[in-house]
Amino acid sequence: MKKFDAVKTMRDIRTQLSERYQEDAKGQFDDLRRIREKYRLQPSRSPLKRSAVAEDEAEYGVTDSE
Repeated sequence: MKKFDAVKTMRDIRTQLSERYQEDAKGQFDDLRRIREKYRLQPSRSPLKRSAVAEDEAEYGVTDSE
């Protein structure tokens, strides 16, 4: 039986989400909104104001990790 590798699993999830959000940057904000609704969480800041980094990534589709 092969041991479960949590680090590899998290890296795989991060890579999949990164690829998904590079194709559709608005999708990240939609996913976060759905999570907040599901767990009845309040956003830490106004949902209308996005951080400059998120705006740059949405506009240019690049991240620091590339």
